[in-house]
Amino acid sequence: MTIIVSLCNPAFAEKRVFEPYVTQGEWEYETTGLYDLDRAKNKNAVQEYKNAIGYGVTSHWATELEVEMETLPTDGSVTKLQATHTEWENIFQLAPKGEYWLDPGLYLAYEAPLIDKQAGKFEGKILLEKSIDKITNILNISFNKEIGGSGANPHIDGGMSWSTKYRLSPYFEPGVEYYNDFSAVAHQLDYNQQSHQAGPVFYGRLNRHVKYDIGYLFGMSDAAPRGELKWVIEYEF
Repeated sequence: MTIIVSLCNPAFAEKRVFEPYVTQGEWEYETTGLYDLDRAKNKNAVQEYKNAIGYGVTSHWATELEVEMETLPTDGSVTKLQATHTEWENIFQLAPKGEYWLDPGLYLAYEAPLIDKQAGKFEGKILLEKSIDKITNILNISFNKEIGGSGANPHIDGGMSWSTKYRLSPYFEPGVEYYNDFSAVAHQLDYNQQSHQAGPVFYGRLNRHVKYDIGYLFGMSDAAPRGELKWVIEYEF
């Protein structure tokens, strides 16, 4: 049963590596998406879309509200696209940029279900960033815990994500991302029962208001989809 849960319902579905920075007074509208490609019917065409609006409340705290729509995988197929969750997301910049060897931040979020009997979820991430010349590296270390609802996972799940990019220009920054969902921290699942993904990602700006983050991730373990298209589009004002 543990394998099925890992294959069909990854604990960390969002594919985004978060920076540990906050811009006070900045509003942003954000849309993100995932589309999975796989031979298995219960993993092919699985989709997730999020639309959110956020605000930099202070120089150290930004908050965001979002609505998530997704197709829910089953043993043989996927359900139709439907709104499933709302999420309150917060990023805390823990130090001025460049003050320490690593720039630290903290991400805290609560995901509330819109479908009866689904579980809610608390999620936390440690955000770390380091730039050397034109190379930027970002590490997110993640933990989450489901609460309420029928079938809520009683364990704390862990994961990590990594981004390395080359700042070629403000309009185009090629890079690579890696994601690992360890699932239950206490159980130490085998490699193929964990979800491992990596692939090329391109970042940049279309103009002073619009940022993009688009990539394709390849599955590196049995629990991950064979391929996954991901995108993040932000409009800042």
